[in-house]
Amino acid sequence: MGGSGEVDASIQAFFPPTPQSSPAKRPPADDIGDGFTAEEIQVALQPKLPEPWHPPGKYTESDICDLRSGPKAVTFMGRICNLVDVANTPKTSRSARGCVKLCVKDETGATTVRLWYAHHVPALRLGSLVSIWTTHISDGENGTLSSTGAPLYASLFPERDRSCHLMLHENSDDGGMHKRPLGFRKGQPLAGLMTLQNFFDGGCDVPDARILVVVKSIGPKKRVTRKDETVTENINLTVQDDTAEAILGLWGSTAASPIGRPVSENNTNPEAIAAREGWKSGETVLLLQGPGCKLNRSTYLTLTSATIIDVDPDIPDAAWLRRWSVRQRSREAINLPFPEGVFDLAIIKSGPIRCLYTIAELDEFARAAPTETFQGYLSVLITEVKLIEYRKRLMLFSGECCSMPLYANDLVATCKGCEQKVVLRASPKIIGQVMDETAVVGPGRLLFSDRAWRSLLGREPAGLLELGEDEMKYLSDRLLFCRVTLLFGWTGDESVAGGRICVLDVTA
Repeated sequence: MGGSGEVDASIQAFFPPTPQSSPAKRPPADDIGDGFTAEEIQVALQPKLPEPWHPPGKYTESDICDLRSGPKAVTFMGRICNLVDVANTPKTSRSARGCVKLCVKDETGATTVRLWYAHHVPALRLGSLVSIWTTHISDGENGTLSSTGAPLYASLFPERDRSCHLMLHENSDDGGMHKRPLGFRKGQPLAGLMTLQNFFDGGCDVPDARILVVVKSIGPKKRVTRKDETVTENINLTVQDDTAEAILGLWGSTAASPIGRPVSENNTNPEAIAAREGWKSGETVLLLQGPGCKLNRSTYLTLTSATIIDVDPDIPDAAWLRRWSVRQRSREAINLPFPEGVFDLAIIKSGPIRCLYTIAELDEFARAAPTETFQGYLSVLITEVKLIEYRKRLMLFSGECCSMPLYANDLVATCKGCEQKVVLRASPKIIGQVMDETAVVGPGRLLFSDRAWRSLLGREPAGLLELGEDEMKYLSDRLLFCRVTLLFGWTGDESVAGGRICVLDVTA
């Protein structure tokens, strides 16, 4: 066969010709984004809040002592008496980020609750009132899943299983429910209760030994790195009773228990405010059953998985210990606030009976009538003034916070425990010993009001900070061996003034 035209069979004919210049660039198009609309982005940035939980069926209300192992929809209420962080293991569900083991008790018994969480864990604290809904109660396996004092346990995963739930009562806790310890009987001593000193002397070897202590001070919260490079939180409390004192260490989730939580300004519910308050030095009482103990130079108490701790238990011994602590704290305070509304300065100055006491007579009256409140005059001689010394030591003003003394040559100082600003008052020890012909009053035993400081110093206490060295020495020399008349008040209530003489005013 033959063709009329010729065909180019070269390799160059197979490829299209190369253009002599680059193709014209297309005009830039508008940014088309990532394909999501503004409404979809807004929904992603502000996800919907979780819906409130409602029981999907009928749950039987039960006391903890009536719980039995097996499948059954039950609900019970109690207070958290132990809190342990459970480390993840290879058997841990991948959908769970962690687990917290709680010991929950009422007046009848205690049980263990294993709370799993994926994203959010409630703000659990020792002593918090909680309600539990579960569909199954199990027996602990050799104490690994539950504690020895609470052998039954319930496993909750509220974010995955809608049939179980834990409610933290922050707006409805009046502080009176489930406050009595296990085994308490009115009018009978609590079984296993011993003093702190007896616990150190061998009582720590007694099974389920109990000690009742009051929080003396709360240390700062720390972050500690363990040997396995995990980071945990720690807070140390100084606790005491009328026989001894010790350090109580709280680790992990329990370290948040003594610290209060912020309350919304719009929340006026007193129960909600009380439930979010932190532990108070000198007032919060703890009943520890079976704590761990390390006897070194300073005794160190810890919470084990079997420890049961009651916060402010409703028993007479706790009320007595709290009153004792308030009196002791007032005695040991370095600068108490002046009691307002207890004494009447006008009656002292212009009353029909104006009594002049000596220091010895005041001592006799206070011993003869230890519960009475009386007031009058004292004529004394100032034999010691420490203005210069306390100025050099930066201790002109003093105060107290978290049971720790604060000193400064300033009107405000920062607490090292809670990092809050604390208003300071003039230190009572800048006036040392005062005396009359019968007796001597030691340094710090006179509690001056603001009016008394103005009358004695001739200026506001804050004016001391403006004085130079020569002016301070002149003032100190002028007060030394000066005879003054103190308009004083005395009260036998040591929780008010701590056994100090309250000076309402000073005259020449």
